[in-house]
Amino acid sequence: MDTVKTISNHVERLPLKLQAEILDFVEYIIYKNELKSTTTKNREWLTLSREMENEQIPSLCQDKPVSQPKTRRSILELRGLGKHLWQEVSVKDYINAERDSWNG
Repeated sequence: MDTVKTISNHVERLPLKLQAEILDFVEYIIYKNELKSTTTKNREWLTLSREMENEQIPSLCQDKPVSQPKTRRSILELRGLGKHLWQEVSVKDYINAERDSWNG
């Protein structure tokens, strides 16, 4: 049996949490290997990009869970939103006021 299959067989027998740790370690080894094979300038950029991947979520967002939408959303869902703000506004007057502001 080759090395990759042997590793795979061992990893499959572990709980998911430990599999995640192994993945993290493998990514670290790949990162270290990339550092060895790059020039100094490229190494600085590689290190910077890795640091950016590990940035913490700003404190404003930490109390709210970050989730991905389950389904694709359509811009059309916003149709009619805020129409109460425009109920008493004349479209013609609004457009003319905007055009006048362009000319100073």
